[in-house]
Amino acid sequence: MQYFNSKTVSSIVDVSLRQIQYWDEQGFIRPTIRQATGRGSKRLYSFSDLVQLKVIKNLSGHGLSLQGIRLCLHHLKDYSRSGSLPTRSLKFLTDGKKLFVLTDDSKEILGALDRQFVFSLAIGSLVRELDGEVQRLEMKEKRMVVSRRRG
Repeated sequence: MQYFNSKTVSSIVDVSLRQIQYWDEQGFIRPTIRQATGRGSKRLYSFSDLVQLKVIKNLSGHGLSLQGIRLCLHHLKDYSRSGSLPTRSLKFLTDGKKLFVLTDDSKEILGALDRQFVFSLAIGSLVRELDGEVQRLEMKEKRMVVSRRRG
């Protein structure tokens, strides 16, 4: 199983270590591999946790309320419990106040919005972006190990 410590998560998701700690303390996203158990203990996050953290970062950056962010996380956690990563078709639509979840039948949901301005957060593209970041990080670490052995 692949897991990531807080420092690595901070680099991949592009949020501060303090922000990750705060989100954990507030119950937004707790690490599923290993939670902090006191001073000096390490949080360990799964890839699914990375997706959720990236979603929190994006939604909060677009001004969605804490209540709206919690609702988004509820849907993502449901996907995680089912053992699968969010599909490419999973999207959140919000106008900053209301939240809509799109899966495969986006016409029905879009009709309900009645042409209001919304922003869309495609979870599938976040998953692909995070996967690329993880792969780049792993390649960088492998190169460092090889160069240490040569030196």
